[in-house]
Amino acid sequence: MQLQGRITVGRLIAILHRMANMYLSKELKDLSIGAGQYIFLAELFDQEGQSQDELTKKIFVDKANSARALGKLEDAGYVRRVGDDKDKRIKRAFLEPAAREVEEDFWRIVTGWSDILTRGVPKQRQEQLIDDLRTMLENAGEYLSKNQP
Repeated sequence: MQLQGRITVGRLIAILHRMANMYLSKELKDLSIGAGQYIFLAELFDQEGQSQDELTKKIFVDKANSARALGKLEDAGYVRRVGDDKDKRIKRAFLEPAAREVEEDFWRIVTGWSDILTRGVPKQRQEQLIDDLRTMLENAGEYLSKNQP
């Protein structure tokens, strides 16, 4: 693949994001998980019981996207949404047993993409890259939180 013009970090990340979606769509297909849902499931594996609103903010998607993605995960039998005990307007997402059954395969596929990306990159540089990407996430989040309507 040949790129012409100005090569920027943002442009390269955008292309990698599209490639990741292609990989995830193909590899997660047998688990009935789409590229648009995988990030929600990953967040719930890390911390289940998060509200739909918390996930929306953490993942930087709109509320309709979150509702659709969680609905698809619910239809697939991986997630259930439950009204909060204290505030029924809040929906919390919990993992179903089916999600736990595919968790190992899910993480193998997701980490497999990272393995593909970092092939030939020394471990120390991978760790530095993760630190740099976290800094970029913080910078972007800070900017967006200040500049949202």
